[in-house]
Amino acid sequence: MIRPELYSLDIAPLAWVMLAAMLLCLMLIAILWWPRLRRVRRQVAFDDEAQLPADGYPPVSVIVYSQADGHNLRTLLPQILNQDYPAPMEVIVVNDESADNTETIVGELELQYPNLYMTFAPERSRSLSRRKLSITLGIKAARYDALLLTCGNCRVDSPLWMRSMMRSMIGGAKEVVIGYAEPWGDDAPDTDRRGRRRAFDDLWQSVRMLSSALRHRPFMATGYNMAYTRRLFFEHKGFSRTLNLNYGDDDIFISEIATRTNTAVELSHASRVRALEHSPADLHDAYRIRRDFTARYLRRAPFRVLAFTSILWWLWPLCAAAAIWFALPSLVVAAAVFVLTLTFCLIHASQWRRTARALSLRPLFLTVPWLAWLRPFRTLRHRLRGRRLRRSNLTQVI
Repeated sequence: MIRPELYSLDIAPLAWVMLAAMLLCLMLIAILWWPRLRRVRRQVAFDDEAQLPADGYPPVSVIVYSQADGHNLRTLLPQILNQDYPAPMEVIVVNDESADNTETIVGELELQYPNLYMTFAPERSRSLSRRKLSITLGIKAARYDALLLTCGNCRVDSPLWMRSMMRSMIGGAKEVVIGYAEPWGDDAPDTDRRGRRRAFDDLWQSVRMLSSALRHRPFMATGYNMAYTRRLFFEHKGFSRTLNLNYGDDDIFISEIATRTNTAVELSHASRVRALEHSPADLHDAYRIRRDFTARYLRRAPFRVLAFTSILWWLWPLCAAAAIWFALPSLVVAAAVFVLTLTFCLIHASQWRRTARALSLRPLFLTVPWLAWLRPFRTLRHRLRGRRLRRSNLTQVI
């Protein structure tokens, strides 16, 4: 026989207060995250359905930053040079101190494609970011105002990539285009044991970047796939404000030049590139450390909002546990906590899963709440490691 006190509603008021606090935390998480996730999905669907204009595209210079990517350039460059693009275009490969066969491969392709060029970053350049120097040299060599930037370790699967990325620049409507790059490890999906954590981090970062830009608050992009004008680059004196940093060409610089009115986001499947990562775990850690270092130079609003949600992810379980404790011996509150938790986690995980599918990322589901709960620990670990490696983010000043 069930004891009456187990389902009694004669519960301490503090238990109801804690239950209400838990519900408030869940509501705030939903309010802060679900619209962002839906916004990204809807933009993907909208861009996929939108018809590409037949003409009016600006002439474009594609800047390909290459660092020992010769093995991939043999595939990537024909993918770019054979694009279905109804306007003049050129491809400039910037070879950054590559000791592989990059020069030979590009030289062979130059015989076939007269609009392919290559330039070099000086081998003995020091006390400055070689990546920024390379990109600057490529931009200076460009003859057209519209610049489309990618990297030598990418793949372009769609012949409409250039059209998709450039359609927002038709008629000078926009000066900055934020694209999307799918991470791709060793020419196959990332499926190792830590792959779920990396997939969640990639999704979290992508949603934060893209949703802010879609709300007309752009603050970063991905160097694998973005566009801006040559005029805008030189008007802002290039990377002169961050010459002491090795990185920042796709977040700090975009944060400087992107505004509410001059920036577009392009998420169609045709506009995407794949970033080949041959050591996903190492590259992911390095990427997070770099992003954490450069984040201090970016607009703070996107970071504050989502940091608040991390606090909420820790606060609501504490409120739930307190509510159950103060309600004992009654289990009514415990039952309410279970129903609320199960309902919220299923809906929340479903929102993330649908967005992951839209961005062609690993479709996580039941592990999403757990990964969101653990993310502050991983962020702290990368931050502490980043402090030890701080000098690697700075140029060596002699």
